[in-house]
Parts: sequence; C-alpha cells; structure tokens
Amino acid sequence: PEDALFLATETYRGVTKSRTIKGPDEKGKETKYKLPEEPQRYAVMLASEMRDITTGEGHRVSLRDVTRAMMNEKGYDTDAREPKEIKAQREFYERVRALINSMDLRSSDPAYRHKIEIKDFIRSQWVLHNLKLEEGHHVRCEWYKEHSRWTGSNTLDSGMDHLSFAYVMAKRELSRKIVTEEPLPKELSLAEKVINAATDAHEWHPIFLGDGSKIPLHDSFKASAAKAIPLNIADRPEFELDKVEPEKIDEDTETLYYVRIMSDEVMLKARKDWAKFVKKFEKD
Repeated sequence: PEDALFLATETYRGVTKSRTIKGPDEKGKETKYKLPEEPQRYAVMLASEMRDITTGEGHRVSLRDVTRAMMNEKGYDTDAREPKEIKAQREFYERVRALINSMDLRSSDPAYRHKIEIKDFIRSQWVLHNLKLEEGHHVRCEWYKEHSRWTGSNTLDSGMDHLSFAYVMAKRELSRKIVTEEPLPKELSLAEKVINAATDAHEWHPIFLGDGSKIPLHDSFKASAAKAIPLNIADRPEFELDKVEPEKIDEDTETLYYVRIMSDEVMLKARKDWAKFVKKFEKD
C-alpha cells in the first residue's frame, strides 16, 4: 500500500515557480541559469523506464537489441530464439519506421517531415493508471488494441506489451508534432541540456487526442526560456540559488495531461524524499 501511495503522488504536480540553478556554460565553467516556470501536470499513466536498453536516437535505435533485452527481462534463456510473434512484431515496426523516415522529400513543408521515433521503452511489470480520466482511457485502449494484434494463440504474455507501448507512443508523438506544427528538432542547446539535467520535464510525455487543439509542446515549459545569468549580475539577490517546491494542485489552474516514464535515478530520489516526508508526518 505504501508503494502504491508513493507512486500515486508522482502522477501529479502543481505549478513550479521560476528558479535559479547552477550548471556548466559553453566552456564547462559553473554558471547560474534562470529556469522558467513549470506548468501544473497530471499523468494519466505512470511507468518506469526500461533498464539496459541501447541508447540512441529513436529513428535509429536497434529494435533487435531492444527485443532481446525485453526477452531477457521476461525470463527467456539468453540463447533463446526470437519467438515468431515477437519477430513479426519487431520486423513490422522496423519496416514502418524505415518507410516513414525514408520519405524526406514527400513535402516541402518542414512541419510534415518529422520522423517516427520508437524510443519510449518501459518495464511493464507494473503500470499505474488513472481510471477516471478520459485521456487515460484513450491511451489504455490504444495500447491494448495494438498489443492484441501481436499475441500468439496462447496468452497475451506471448507478445511484447512494452514493445507495443513504445510503438503507440511513437505514433502519438508523430501525430502531435505534425498536427501542432512543431518545428523540426535540432541539436540540443546548452540550455536544454541544463534543463534535462536539473529537472524531470523530459519524463512527462503529453497526451494528444487528435481533436485539432493546439496543445503545448512536450516541455510546455520551454527550454528556450532558460537564460544564463551574466557573471556581472549573478550575485544580485534575485539570482540567489533557491530550492523551489511545486505548489499544491489548483483545480482552477489549467492542467496538462501526460504519460510519465520515470527513470531509476528520479524514482530513487523521489522515494527518498517521500520517506523523509512520511517520517516527518508521523512525528507531527
């Protein structure tokens, strides 16, 4: 029960006000950055990031290596052959990715030239769902339908539900980028790298229902809004380092809905903070 309660608290977060942090500059020297305000968030689904997956860009990562890691996680022998259902599923995703991503000249409009990136790999031994929100219902149904296509004649366990999930997330992200006319991705700026290291904003993946609405981008809290503070004014009181805690959820504040995929590092830190909170609460 305590673990479930802890995970439930990680599915929502109030507004986090702008704050000052430290990070490296272009030369590697420590400098101060002013982070923008982060929006209020709700996760309709929470899962943990898969371990031991070959890192790489989502349009290039080896799905063969991924499925091998997934098979190992499910308890297959290390020298076991890839079951035919899993092989068919993997090869289909590889072909879809190759077909979509090879069509660079299909449109002169950059908004329609995004690549599909299969990259959101989770451990599916447990997944926390919000059963009340319609946004979560759409994600669950889409995942179930996709996975059902690849199951064998015995049980749903014969397929790779976490591979199905990664494909569903990839399709959703591609649709969102095209419909919202998101600019084509560029190499991460220094400010974006600082934000990724200092926050967990990249773990929150926005829900897009395809209703034509212009929802905010993934990090609706824009990385481009992070500013390095010039050294000559870094000592001013308004730029003092501060630890800003998220505010309480406000029912009147616009809320954005996400799927959250937590890394082990963030999960461990959050668990320690939770334990401290519980201990303090029990004393009071």
